[in-house]
Amino acid sequence: MSALPTVNIRHNRLDGDVAPFVSIGRSRPDLVQPASLAPRTSAQILADRDAAQAEREALEASRPDLLLNGSADEVVSLDHRIALTKVRQDQAEAQHAAALIAEAKAQAEHKAEQARRNALRKQAMKASAENAKLCDDYLVAARKLSGLLGQIREREQLIAEANRNLPENAELVPPGEPFNGLAGIAASHEETVQEIYDGTDENGKRRYRKHPMTQYRPGRPAEPHRPLSTRAYLPGLGRDAAPIWGVREYINGEAR
Repeated sequence: MSALPTVNIRHNRLDGDVAPFVSIGRSRPDLVQPASLAPRTSAQILADRDAAQAEREALEASRPDLLLNGSADEVVSLDHRIALTKVRQDQAEAQHAAALIAEAKAQAEHKAEQARRNALRKQAMKASAENAKLCDDYLVAARKLSGLLGQIREREQLIAEANRNLPENAELVPPGEPFNGLAGIAASHEETVQEIYDGTDENGKRRYRKHPMTQYRPGRPAEPHRPLSTRAYLPGLGRDAAPIWGVREYINGEAR
C-alpha cells in the first residue's frame, strides 16, 4: 500500500494562534507565509482536529468552576480560548474534507499513470521479443548481402587493374555502378564592363562612364567515384563483434 499523497493545506503557530492558509490549486498572493511548511495528509489533519476537540472539551469542563471562583476577566479569557479551539476544530474539519478530495484525485491520477506505464511496458516487452527475432533475420540477410558485396569487390578490383594497364588509345573501363563522384570545375576569369555614375551634365542629366572589371569564378575540385563495396557497412551484433562487412573505423590509417 503506497503512502497517502499530501496536499497543500497548511497553518502556522507563530503567535500561539492558528493563522489559516488553505490552498487547493491556486495560491493566494496576499497570504504570505514567513516559512514554507510541509504539506499534511488527511490523517495528520484529522489528528489536529481531534486534539483541538479534546482541548475544547477540557476547557468547557473547567468553565463551571471558573464561573464560581474566578474573576470576570478570567471567564472572558477562558471563553476566548474555547472559541479559538472551536475555530481550530472547524478549520481542521474543512481542511480534512478538502484533503480527502485532493488525495482521492491524486490516487486516481497515480493509478491511471501506472496503468499507462504498464501498458507501455507490455508493448515494449513484445517489441523486445520481436527485435530478437529480427536480429536473427538480420544476420542471415547481412551474410547473404556480404557475399554479394564480395562479388562486386572482385569486379571492382578487376576493373581498377585493367584501367591501370590500358592498351594504347583505349578509354577507361566504367565502374558499372552509378557514378557518385563530382566533376571538377576549373577556376575562371571573365572580363566585364560596368557603368559607374559620373555626376551630371549641364542639363542636369545623370552621366555614366564605362569601367572594365574582372569577375573571378572559383573552381571546384573533382571528387572521385567511391565504389559501393567501400561505402557499405554491416555491423556485427554485440560490443566486440567484428563487422560482417566493411570497416568500423580507421585508427592511424589502419582499419579496425
